Amino acid sequence: MEILNITSTQNDLVKYCTKLQNSKFRKKEKVILLDGEKTIQGLIDDNFEFEYVFLKEDNILKNKIKSKNIVFVNDAILKKISTTNSKSPLIGIIKEPLVDKKIFKTMDRIALIDGIKDAGNLGTIIRSAAAFSFDGIILFNDCVDLYSTKVIRSSTQNMFKLPIYTTKDINFIKELKKTHTLISTVVDSKKNFINYDFNKKFILALGSEANGLSKEILDLSDEKLSFMINKNVESLNLAICASIAFALIDFNIFKK
Repeated sequence: MEILNITSTQNDLVKYCTKLQNSKFRKKEKVILLDGEKTIQGLIDDNFEFEYVFLKEDNILKNKIKSKNIVFVNDAILKKISTTNSKSPLIGIIKEPLVDKKIFKTMDRIALIDGIKDAGNLGTIIRSAAAFSFDGIILFNDCVDLYSTKVIRSSTQNMFKLPIYTTKDINFIKELKKTHTLISTVVDSKKNFINYDFNKKFILALGSEANGLSKEILDLSDEKLSFMINKNVESLNLAICASIAFALIDFNIFKK
């Protein structure tokens, strides 16, 4: 472990942290900027190794962190590299997790989220998937940056507790269909979601209320199911719909 002291907001490492707030640069570097004491505390408890952790020297967590570099900084620097308007007492950098797509073949319950753009919604979906025992998540097509600070914050650290794989490759989904049933949620099916038997291996596909699922996924679907909601309501928010679906599936499987 290397211990560094930085006092200038013009330091190159500080500038690097601010550049990581740009999604394109972050993806190029293949690292994640983590902002907030709660987020970092959760990863400390899970024994994650950080590349860098930035904190004040009097922070009591300094002796509990597993990091290649501990960087002692002042309030001005914490405010500079924080992703929120309020200064965060802890900011960290970790390597982007490597997810082997082959592991999805072994899973029983997979959620596929198609073209999600809202970071808060994605974080909530991840949190709900972890809460209701889904094994993994596939982000299909153009989606919001999985490792944006808003997604991480909304997921309350749960995004690091299950594999999440981002892809535009429809052949990957076709390959998974050899072992899993592809079930799509739509608004116009006569089949009620709540009556379906989810005991077999499956991929549950959900699209946004604005655009729904892509034609690629719909054309591959083995089943299309709908939530029979009040006709006076046009649609459900994607995160709410996903959370309800995950809970119903978990309850039904547990009940059986």
